[in-house]
Amino acid sequence: MGGHILVVGAVSGELAGLAEGLESRTRSEIGGRVLLAGHLAGVPIRLIITGPGMANAVQAVTAAVERARPRAIVLTGCAGAFRPSGLEIGDIGVASGEIDAALGLEPETPGDLPEELPFPVMRCGGLEITGRYPVDTEMSGHAVAVLRHRLGRQGMGVRQGPFVTVSAITTTDRRAAALHARFSPCMEAMEGAGVAHVALHYGIPFLEIRAASNFAGKRDRSAWNLPLAFERCALAVRTLIREMPRICGSRNKRCGNRPPIL
Repeated sequence: MGGHILVVGAVSGELAGLAEGLESRTRSEIGGRVLLAGHLAGVPIRLIITGPGMANAVQAVTAAVERARPRAIVLTGCAGAFRPSGLEIGDIGVASGEIDAALGLEPETPGDLPEELPFPVMRCGGLEITGRYPVDTEMSGHAVAVLRHRLGRQGMGVRQGPFVTVSAITTTDRRAAALHARFSPCMEAMEGAGVAHVALHYGIPFLEIRAASNFAGKRDRSAWNLPLAFERCALAVRTLIREMPRICGSRNKRCGNRPPIL
């Protein structure tokens, strides 16, 4: 396993604050994506911009992992916060798990959320994944403790909870309420379940940290704050990189995932 950490973002703004601070920066192309490599606080880092959505994220991260297997994958960027979570715009969310909210059985009532699949989309280490993906518990617990200690003193909220991955951005309060009633998420975004799937398949520790740019629900672009979210997610990752625990490559074994027989 390589010694670098792969940091993933969907759009350039989500990684700009990290790219600017890279020491000994190099630029290359992999899988049709731009890959930046260098060091942050002495830690070898690679940054890749995937494009929005799960398909882009899976393709880009798979290409990066096949080129050079990282010590860990950190997904970052902006997200929509669910109001019941207590997160405010600019606050930090750390995923306790990732849920693919679009995957499942068609509901009987049009407009309702899909029901859970009756078969797994992957099997790994005794886990049968039907749409809920684990994150690395050691890394996520460490991240919450560090970020609350460091950023909490600056007035930033830091919450841990499930994230949901959506294919269609939530634009109504009804949909936001349905997602929260089903999954109790603190944030929604568009790439997490895809990156979590790739990380689990390859047996690479996975962590997701995002900053709230808006609230999930009725769409009001005038209330969004993307620049603040970009700044805060970069700050959170920089803060954590300095104290990233050393991760043993043998702790997580490659899944060797095989599609289930339906």
